[in-house]
Amino acid sequence: MQEHQDQPLAAVLPALFFVTGLFLLNFLSRTSLAPLLPAVEADLGLGHAGSGRLYLLVGGGNALGLLCNSFISSLLNHRRTVALSALAAGLALLAAAASTDMLLFRLALFGLGLATGLYLPSGIATVTALARPQDWGKALAVHEIAPNLSYTLAPLLAEAVLQAFSWRAVLVLLGLLQLAAGTLFLLRRLGPDQHGHPPSAAALRRLLTRPAFWATACAFGLAIGASFGVYTMSTLYLVTSGMARTRANEFLSLARFAALFAALFAGWLTDRLGAFFTLRGYFLGVGLALLALGLAPAWALPGLLVLQALLSVLFFPACFAALAQVFPRELRSLAVSLAVPLGMLTGLGGVPVALGACGDAGLFGLGFGLLGLALLAGLALPPMFRAAAGRLDAPGKSA
Repeated sequence: MQEHQDQPLAAVLPALFFVTGLFLLNFLSRTSLAPLLPAVEADLGLGHAGSGRLYLLVGGGNALGLLCNSFISSLLNHRRTVALSALAAGLALLAAAASTDMLLFRLALFGLGLATGLYLPSGIATVTALARPQDWGKALAVHEIAPNLSYTLAPLLAEAVLQAFSWRAVLVLLGLLQLAAGTLFLLRRLGPDQHGHPPSAAALRRLLTRPAFWATACAFGLAIGASFGVYTMSTLYLVTSGMARTRANEFLSLARFAALFAALFAGWLTDRLGAFFTLRGYFLGVGLALLALGLAPAWALPGLLVLQALLSVLFFPACFAALAQVFPRELRSLAVSLAVPLGMLTGLGGVPVALGACGDAGLFGLGFGLLGLALLAGLALPPMFRAAAGRLDAPGKSA
């Protein structure tokens, strides 16, 4: 592919929208399972904890895929890795839809997580290859519309298909779309031909011996658990509280639709108040919202879900801005590429399992309340980031 870094953003928007569409399908492949869980439980005879373990498989595969990206993209290139991610995800979705055996279904979900995890580093490389450096911020902002949009669309897609078909039809539809999009991406040669670079042993040692890295992994685990982990169990929580599944998915979609616009405000707030202050506000606000979700009566749950979703979007702009001050330039991308998989294991895997186990025990509210307390404990992390940033900036200190 010829990189488009000499062209204005408007000229590369069609290609950028296509890549964003791939990212949207990548996220929908994972988020669509959450609003389907009541139907999946009824069909497969699963409990709430069993449903949560399905996301543990997706999260574990996703973490492994993220870790494998640098090695696979070094053998192929970023363009082929993006295409491989879409094609493999499509096959995994079709395999999951066709599975009648629970072992095969679980293996397909792990494969789905592995395939979707391959995307992100190569997807970011594709976006930055398409746009000029001065347009990277705007191009990445367009690309980042996909996750929040998928949270909004997944419940609507699930309900539209469930009106006439089985939950398996959603997986078939997404699988076919992934196969078509991956093939078209490969044929159009949209991605960069550049190869990834596996991390060196020396860089790994420098990073893993920094307390700030482990604080970063904890922060991502809490944030992914409070956003994606809560999302996966929200429909079940509302249904268990007496709400009809269709109504529950409507509220879930509304909550994430509101968050789609709040995400635009989050970046402005980070610039206005500073990354560390915004992170403190995030942990305090989301922690209290989750505590309220665990304690509130059923009629108040939809409004609290909207509030929690709005506050959740504060994390990522503030955290990425903070990491730019905490780690030296040569370690930043490696810090993110290792911290996010660890956070995925906790937030996308552990949190749904824990919430599901509480639901099986008739204590769904307790699970949300305990997660809120964990977020409040996260208030200890921003001071650690600030201290690490101070050491990095101190004269005479080595990076």
